[in-house]
Amino acid sequence: MDLRRRLVTEALGCGLLVVALEGSHHVAEHLGASATEGRLFMSLSCGAVLACLLWVLRPLSGAHLNPALTFADALGDRTPWREVPLYALAQLSGSLVGRLVAHRMCNEPLLLTSKLPAADGARFLTEMVATFGLLVVVRGCVRTRPSATPLAIAGYVAATVWFTDSRSLANPALVLARAASAHMGVMSPWEVESFIAAQLLGAALAVFLFRWLLGGTPRPVATAVETVVFECAEAGPAHLAAALFNTLAHPDRARAVVSPPPGSGLDDGPPLAVAALMREANLRAAPSRDRNVPASHNVLIDVAGQAPGMDARVRERWSLPALSLKDEAGAKALQAALRPKLQQLLARRGWERLHVVSGGGPAPEGPRALT
Repeated sequence: MDLRRRLVTEALGCGLLVVALEGSHHVAEHLGASATEGRLFMSLSCGAVLACLLWVLRPLSGAHLNPALTFADALGDRTPWREVPLYALAQLSGSLVGRLVAHRMCNEPLLLTSKLPAADGARFLTEMVATFGLLVVVRGCVRTRPSATPLAIAGYVAATVWFTDSRSLANPALVLARAASAHMGVMSPWEVESFIAAQLLGAALAVFLFRWLLGGTPRPVATAVETVVFECAEAGPAHLAAALFNTLAHPDRARAVVSPPPGSGLDDGPPLAVAALMREANLRAAPSRDRNVPASHNVLIDVAGQAPGMDARVRERWSLPALSLKDEAGAKALQAALRPKLQQLLARRGWERLHVVSGGGPAPEGPRALT
């Protein structure tokens, strides 16, 4: 995905997160909730929304949604420094727009009313520790349990509502949005610089700590690329599935090959309509299976119950309705039926790319999930 779309994705995610934060605050006040109940509303709302945003937006932009995470990613040599200001600007802009939208939704004034004193040493330390903990969760979880990362981050961020006064979720973009909030008792504009400095310092400390912790451990031995075999009783579905798989999968983790239809022994390629769709989408045809290379995973595509005659090895079976692959409409219907199944397989096995790409080439340079 190109840089402009990634920046819009970051702005959108930050804006929606601020809407959840400000909206839950408004609802708590409207219902006459106590301070404890208000924090409970905010933590549940922000945690749930953040988990959803991470699941949806992570393949598109890395889903930092936080300038501190982008800063830490750049320190770890994973995001180009030239993109850091653009990411931060998008995140801050999205947060401010989200704040305006939330206040308009809640029919609240848009002007500043907060007059709190500047942050003291205790609040500075609290923000630094909260952001440090967030980076520890992100780096540790991505390295050991990548599939659990969205829930782990959402759970930690929800908890920060309870032990930080600013309720900025260890996020400099939300610090700015909260400072511009009309809610009393949030934070003053004079606290912004000290809070952001504390959060960036906490992020940097976490990066350097993990760099030291991992410096004494040997690098993991690179694992072989897993081979996924797609086969079908008729030509076409397996070819398109394998081509889409190789576009969506991380090339260092898995690759797809095509097994010829049973009885033929030869791969004559997909039907003309499927081949035309693959050319239009810039999808590279997957190679035929080499019987000398063991398969890590087998996927049997069963179109209208045509697969029972194939050999009975243990494999994953995808059932598809009868489709006519003689025209463009049928080929596109096949693509639409295969894509969600492929995405589920990739997510389940941890094979997905960190960016969605349109063709069969390498993934574009850009921010990746923190490791």
